Amino acid sequence: MTQTTTWVADEYVKVNSPHVKTALAALALVGDSLERGGTFAEVGCGAGEIARTFAERGFEVWASDASPSMVETTRSQCAGLPVRAEVRRVEELALPEGQFDVVHSSWVLHWVSEAEEPLRRLARALRPGGHLVLQWTGAQPRDEGPGLFGILRRIAEEPQWRELFAAVPPAMRDYPADLVAEVLTGAGLELVHYVPELPHPFSRKNGEPLTPEELAEMRVRFKRTWFASQTELLGDRVDEFLDEALGALVAAGRTDPHHARIVARRPL
Repeated sequence: MTQTTTWVADEYVKVNSPHVKTALAALALVGDSLERGGTFAEVGCGAGEIARTFAERGFEVWASDASPSMVETTRSQCAGLPVRAEVRRVEELALPEGQFDVVHSSWVLHWVSEAEEPLRRLARALRPGGHLVLQWTGAQPRDEGPGLFGILRRIAEEPQWRELFAAVPPAMRDYPADLVAEVLTGAGLELVHYVPELPHPFSRKNGEPLTPEELAEMRVRFKRTWFASQTELLGDRVDEFLDEALGALVAAGRTDPHHARIVARRPL
C-alpha cells in the first residue's frame, strides 16, 4: 500500500477477506499476550478490520496506511475505540522506539520501495518481549530469478505500455524471505515462526495450469489491488494489458505470488 495512495477502501474490501483471515491466523501465533491488551501498531491498516479487532480486545492501536481512503474508513470503523489512524507511507513511518507489544504488517512489505531500513524501524519499535508479525508477497528465493512482480514490471516497461505507466509505475517489489529474516535477526530479534512459502491457491508446483475461474480471480485482484492505481490510467486498454500480463505469467510458470510469514520477538 505504500505507493498506491489512490486505492479505494470500498473496492479493496471486496477481495480482501482472505487476507484478513490470514492476518488473524498469523497474529494468533503470538499466543496469550494478545489477550492481555497493551500497545499495538498496525502498519498498512487497510479498511481497519484488524485495528478494530485488537482495539476491542483492549489494545491501544496506532494504525497507518498510505491510502487516505483506507485511513478514513479505519477511523469510521474504529470510532469510539482507542485507535489513532494516520496517512503515512511505510518509508516515512516513525514509530516510537521500544513502545509496542505487537507490531503487525500483513501484505504491505511488497509495496515498499526499499525495505531494510523500514524493517529495522519496525523492530526498534518493539519493547522487550514484544512481537513483530509480518506477512508479504513476492518472497521467492533469490536464486529463482524474477518472480510474479518482476515479470509484471518488465511488461509495464515495454514500448506499448511504457508511456501509459510513466505517471504511476508499478510499485510492487520482491523481498526474498531469507533476506527479510537476516534483516530482522540483525536488528536484534529472534525468529519465533519462519514460513518462507505459505500455501496459495495460485501455486503450481506440479506444472498444472490455472483454471479459468482462477485466472478470472487473478484478473479481479490485479484490478482492485496490485494495479488499482494504474487501472484508471490504462482506461480502455486495461483488459488488453491484463491479458498480456496473465499470459506471460502462465507461460513463465510464475503465477504463484510467493507469500511468506515471519513472527519475530524482541528478547526480554
